Order: sequence, then structure tokens, then C-alpha cells
Amino acid sequence: MTLGSYLEALVSIERLPGVHDCVTLPADWALACGRPDPARRWRGAYRTDEEASVIIAQDGGLAALFALGMEDAGIPEVSVPPLAGDIGVIDLMGFEAGAIFTGRRWAFVPASRGLGFVSLDASAVRRAWRP
Repeated sequence: MTLGSYLEALVSIERLPGVHDCVTLPADWALACGRPDPARRWRGAYRTDEEASVIIAQDGGLAALFALGMEDAGIPEVSVPPLAGDIGVIDLMGFEAGAIFTGRRWAFVPASRGLGFVSLDASAVRRAWRP
């Protein structure tokens, strides 16, 4: 599966915590790349934003949660600048979000619709991994 076809299939999907959100988007991409599930520890553990926030806080924030999951899946951390297909935790106006780099912009799951895309300075990328 190409990154384009993966993202195209998600454009109209509604955001649903635990199913299509900022944790599952990059984790599902890692699975599509043939990697183990970096969200294995958390899949099915939350169904609301509040439950997700508790899990994220317990692990020290979203970047720390991703680091743990990526380590579990054997997905190496990389430095920026990212390459197309890299997974990252990005800073969106003070909020962390899991995202996938398209080669030009970061794809992420906004509050209501399937996908959003944003161009960011390298300083807004907290951590990145290459599946």
C-alpha cells in the first residue's frame, strides 16, 4: 500500500477515539508498512478523549507514549528533516498530535473530520520514526 492510497482512504472517515485518532493513524500506517503494531498496548483501552488523555498522561505525554510503542514495534527513531512516510509527534499550537509526513506536509486527525494537513517548521516536530 502506498502512503497516498492509505491517506486517501481516510479522508472522509469521522474521528473516533480509539478507532481513528492521532494515535491510531500513525500506528495503522506502521501496520500497513508491515511493522508490528506500535499501539498494541493501548488498542481497545480507550473509547473517549478523556480516557485517552489519562493514558497519555500516565506515559508522560504523547511523544513518550509514541516512543514506548515504537520501541515495542522495533521502529527506529530518526532526526528531522523527515522523509515521506515517517511518523511523528508534532506540536500544533501547544497540542501534541501523532502524524505522518507526506513529503511536503504532515497528515493528522483533526477534531472532527478524517484528515488534516499542515506545513510545519522542523522545531514543531517533537520526535519522528521511520516505519
